[in-house]
Amino acid sequence: MTIEGGVLVIHCADPRYQGAFHDFLRRDLNLEHYALVAVPGGPQFLTTAEYLPKFAWTGWRWMKFLGKLSPVSRVVLIAHDDCRWYYEMRLFQGAVPKQKQVEDLHQVASACKERFESAKVECWFARLEGGRATFESV
Repeated sequence: MTIEGGVLVIHCADPRYQGAFHDFLRRDLNLEHYALVAVPGGPQFLTTAEYLPKFAWTGWRWMKFLGKLSPVSRVVLIAHDDCRWYYEMRLFQGAVPKQKQVEDLHQVASACKERFESAKVECWFARLEGGRATFESV
């Protein structure tokens, strides 16, 4: 078993966004096959070494495992507006939630570049507006 094309996608498991995420990946990024990790908060779980070390340890083990299936050539990280995980975990403490989410995306992107040296890493932020999702590169 291999990751076709070596693409790894990490996004939030929020059901409000699932259809939009999959449409974006297929239509806008032209991805048909990829390894997917969808958990509450999306890529944020890879930033939690200080206060939730078991989350980060498990997450990076998953990434290592997926990297063994096939060399990772591309990593797509997606966060979204009104992420309830960030509110539940009180992860933005005084900062604007989007600002914290973008910081977390960049932190994970840097770590992915270290672990998957030849991979292209992309960070995206999604927002639902009038029932339609928009995505911006951040």
